[in-house]
Amino acid sequence: MTGPVAAPPRTPPSRRGRWLVAVAVAWAVLLGVLAYVSVRNDPPTVRDQRTIGEARPRVDRAVGELAVAAGSDAVLSISGYEVTGGCRITPMRSGETLERDVTAYTSQTDAPVLLDRIADRLPRSYQAGVRHGQEHDTLRADAGEFVSVRGGVTAPGVVILTVGTGCRPPAPLGVELPAPGDEDRRIADRMLVALGGTLDGVAVAEAPCPSGGTVRTVAASGSRSGSGKPLGDVLVPVFGSAQAGPPLVDTVERYAYRGDEAMVAVDADKDGTLDARLTTPC
Repeated sequence: MTGPVAAPPRTPPSRRGRWLVAVAVAWAVLLGVLAYVSVRNDPPTVRDQRTIGEARPRVDRAVGELAVAAGSDAVLSISGYEVTGGCRITPMRSGETLERDVTAYTSQTDAPVLLDRIADRLPRSYQAGVRHGQEHDTLRADAGEFVSVRGGVTAPGVVILTVGTGCRPPAPLGVELPAPGDEDRRIADRMLVALGGTLDGVAVAEAPCPSGGTVRTVAASGSRSGSGKPLGDVLVPVFGSAQAGPPLVDTVERYAYRGDEAMVAVDADKDGTLDARLTTPC
């Protein structure tokens, strides 16, 4: 009988082999670091590389740019954040959209011209363009990082522009939402009472101005029975300041004017619904 055969001795890895392994590990670590830095800092190449929370500052900045672009030629108001779920990033992946509105009021015949002025005043990087048609006047712009600006004339003297993220991965917005204070509630109540209505809710919206400061809207919602007093007769005295010229909009259902330090817009529907907004501009 023969005894067990001894296994051949293991050959220790060569210095060259160990060096190749170390290089491979270092290269993998470097690629991981570069990928992390790229995701954190580089502009996205597709929309879903940024969540709605990461896109939110870009949306806010665009709202401020639009508020400045509207200028002293209009009365404006801004909305808060509207997050909507149920969109599809891919057939297997759902997402959310984030949108904010900027509403500008001007004379009934001047709304298409206002669109042109806004497009001209936006930063060149937005590549804003306006299309005028027999039935529609629209504006389109690119605020960067796949944040779009879309909208146009929605009624005589009314322009609504929506800043939106498109469908993206959901995430917290990463900002503390402004809450109405006591003074905001007093302003809202005074507007609704002056209009012959009752206050149902108050909301506050803010956005940073390009050169510093904040554009801020206090929105009051409520209702009234009957037609109430003419809108222009009751709004101006409420805040104790004269209008800066005649109202830009003055109809039975809509009124908008600029005061010394703020601007006010009211929509009064036939069903008795009231929406009044006081905005402090940039």
